[in-house]
Amino acid sequence: MWQGILFGCLLTVVSILALPNLFVSKKDDFSDFFKKMILYQGLTGLIVGIAGVIGVVLFAMSIVTEMEGVLLVLLMLWLTGMLCTALLAILGFSLSYNLMYTLFFSKGKKAPESLEKMRTRIMPMQGKIALLGILLGIWSIAAAVMFA
Repeated sequence: MWQGILFGCLLTVVSILALPNLFVSKKDDFSDFFKKMILYQGLTGLIVGIAGVIGVVLFAMSIVTEMEGVLLVLLMLWLTGMLCTALLAILGFSLSYNLMYTLFFSKGKKAPESLEKMRTRIMPMQGKIALLGILLGIWSIAAAVMFA
């Protein structure tokens, strides 16, 4: 139960942190607010991405031990936890991409065109993943409380 609540809360908070990318990505120039958020989003994204990978491994290892009880409820909770941690890893590493991009190419170096295209593709996806993350995080918390 505590894993579902923990990862659900973490996913909801990180998704809210990634939500401004949905609005900023529709503009050609980055606002000052977004430039200030890159450091915080990047560091948080890196930490949460690592936590998401660890969570996926934990949920993958726990499927064997939890399948003895009520199968449907445990399978639903396990699937919710696996989706939650996988989305945490994806969202975390996509948030840290902007920080890595800024650190490597802000000192006068010209970024390759392929990295610039990837950056413009990732930003709108972060907003959509953030909306999905908010919904999945709330469901994860509710499911952990209801079915515990």
